[in-house]
Amino acid sequence: MLEANKEFDQIKVIDFGTAQVFDPTKQLKEQIGTPYYIAPEVLKKRYSKECDVWSLGVITYILLSGIPPFNGTTDAEIMGAIKKGKFNYTNKVWNSVSQDAKDFITSMLILDVTKRPTAEQALQHIWICDHSKVEVSESQTKEALDHLKNFHKNNTLKTATFSYIGSQLISREEKEQLAKVFKSLDKNGDGKLSKDEVKDGYMAHYGKLISDDEVDNMFSAVDTDESGYIDYTEFVVASINEKVLLSHDKLKAAFRVFDKDHNGSITPSEIKAVLQQDGSIPNEVVNAILKSVDANGDGEISLDEFIALMKNATDQ
Repeated sequence: MLEANKEFDQIKVIDFGTAQVFDPTKQLKEQIGTPYYIAPEVLKKRYSKECDVWSLGVITYILLSGIPPFNGTTDAEIMGAIKKGKFNYTNKVWNSVSQDAKDFITSMLILDVTKRPTAEQALQHIWICDHSKVEVSESQTKEALDHLKNFHKNNTLKTATFSYIGSQLISREEKEQLAKVFKSLDKNGDGKLSKDEVKDGYMAHYGKLISDDEVDNMFSAVDTDESGYIDYTEFVVASINEKVLLSHDKLKAAFRVFDKDHNGSITPSEIKAVLQQDGSIPNEVVNAILKSVDANGDGEISLDEFIALMKNATDQ
């Protein structure tokens, strides 16, 4: 998908409905996938993570040429072409594409899965390295790093609200600025920041080391899912200027997410509906949130009470 702006610089892969969490001990057998992009070993119903590298090779081929590498008038013909694994760069559109780009694609569209690069190896290809350098404002980077360092862990309701605002309600321009900073810090391109990458970022932009204790405290506050990394949404929430997150319009829009029946107040059941989607938040936590926020004791949270909580600088 292309994000709707004239530069077409934001390309996103979507539709992960059949995706599975990778298990290195298992091989998959289901023949699932869109014909053009499916890997040959998937057609044989015995495959593992290497199939994704093939599919990314197909996506890259199509992005650069507008045509699929394996084609046909029917699904059967397309799959037959995939099994043969033969493709070319003879169309004139490839005349303006670099040899490095073609080498990148060719390396991924190899029938023998043992000879395909891993995703990590593919990211180190010269074509990727030469085109992944991100130009980012020094002042924006320093501002984001300062906010990241000074971010304080909030209560569950505040964290959920900020996460929603950070992922859904900030402007495209704000997202693009923070995305550039995030990418410049994410040296290995895995979509998450390690402690070492954060340390390196501070050294690069401030010329000094950040202590292990400071990094540990930062991750304790920012890494809300306790994965050991800071993902993009966690980064946005922690590094964006809090005034942006706390604007009246954004808080009002976030309030509506909790106010399921749109009656102007949030009930305990509505809080639970949002916060307990994965069942990980105990009832006593939800009740404690309600008790701390419900200023007038009516058992519900009004918009004014909600906004007051979000703007309260003291952690609940």
